[in-house]
Amino acid sequence: MRSALLPFALCLSIGLAAQSGGDDPRTFKRWDGQAAPVDTPVTPGTVNVHESERISALMQDYASRKQPLKGYRVQIFLGDRTKAEDIRRAFLGRHPDVPAYLSYLAPNFRVRVGDLRDRVPAEKLRNDLKEEYPGLYVVPDEIELPRLLGTEGK
Repeated sequence: MRSALLPFALCLSIGLAAQSGGDDPRTFKRWDGQAAPVDTPVTPGTVNVHESERISALMQDYASRKQPLKGYRVQIFLGDRTKAEDIRRAFLGRHPDVPAYLSYLAPNFRVRVGDLRDRVPAEKLRNDLKEEYPGLYVVPDEIELPRLLGTEGK
C-alpha cells in the first residue's frame, strides 16, 4: 500500500508545483515566451484567437487537400474492362445505396464496393453478396468519407 502512495504523492506535489509559479494566475506565456497582457478585455463566453497568417494559410491548404481514410472494400471482380463496367453497372442497379468503384491495376480492371471503416461490417457485406458474386473478398483500401445527411445540395 505504501509503495502505491509514494508515486501518487510525488505526482501530486509535482502538479501543485507546476501550477504555482506566476505572479498572476491570469498570466499566460505566449509562443515566443513573453507574458500575455493581463488587462486584455475579456467578455465571459467569448474566445479571442490571435494567430499567425502562416497558420491560417496552412489550415486552408490542409482543408483543400483530399485526406485519405483507411478502411475496407469488397472486391467483386477482377478482369477485362467491358465486363468490369457491366458488373459495376449491374451492381449499382441492384444495390443503389452501396458505392461501387472501378479501378485499373495493369493489365486488369477491378470492381470494389463499399466504404467501410472496420473489417467486421466489410465481412458482413461480403457474406451478403457471396451468393451473387462468388469468389469475392475483403481488401484494405483508401475509402471515401461518409456523406453527411442533408448536405447533398451544398
